[in-house]
Amino acid sequence: MIKLKFCLMTFVLSFLMLPYYTFANECDEFEIVSENTKYYKTISIINNNLYLLKSNIKYNSFEITEEEYNRIENNSTIVLSNYSGITETTYKKMTTTISTNGNYYRYKIVLNWKNMPATGSYDIIGIGFLGSVKVRSSLNFTQEYCRNSGGCITSTTNYPQTFNYGAGTTFKLPTDSIYSLKQTLYFDVEKNTSSTVVLQEAYGDYSHATSNISLANAKKYSVVSNVGISLNSSVTSYYDSINVSEAGWEGVW
Repeated sequence: MIKLKFCLMTFVLSFLMLPYYTFANECDEFEIVSENTKYYKTISIINNNLYLLKSNIKYNSFEITEEEYNRIENNSTIVLSNYSGITETTYKKMTTTISTNGNYYRYKIVLNWKNMPATGSYDIIGIGFLGSVKVRSSLNFTQEYCRNSGGCITSTTNYPQTFNYGAGTTFKLPTDSIYSLKQTLYFDVEKNTSSTVVLQEAYGDYSHATSNISLANAKKYSVVSNVGISLNSSVTSYYDSINVSEAGWEGVW
């Protein structure tokens, strides 16, 4: 078991379309009871003549081993020309955890970018869960990045949504020239049943916008168990996709 201490205070500012802001202040000690890390490679094939049309950009994501992920240099630019267009390969690492303080549970997802994304629009991060639990706290989100010009930034601006079987948030990627990037989302859950809970599942997921999309359209999604982020059919062409990173727990609660 791994014990972590989170010091947080949630101050939420919301008014119509205003984002949420989170600040730190309150301390709780949590113990990780389940953790799963997955590594991904995404290949983007862009037609040189029609690169402005998102329908002519193909994205394929694959799970890879930790060894392959570690062989790639941080923030390396991997772009290969070919006869049909341009091929770009990027790498990401996603960790999903379930932890507890003895009274309730915390679901958390952390996404680390090995290569910086070419498009800085509105991305989505979320966690699906079973119907035996429900969100008991506000969603806590941070985006951390370091700029090539100097200085590191931690942003908490995001637009959260809660669903029956999951929760997620939309946020804007930085448009600065950067060399590191990480997003973190977590929230606490409580029982949604009078029966004993013997199984919990947290399905971490991330959708990266591969072309510019408005905030209103970027919020057209839901988060569900097993699937993770489920995009509205009207916006699926704007995003790539990866398999969920699932953390599971069995016990008595």
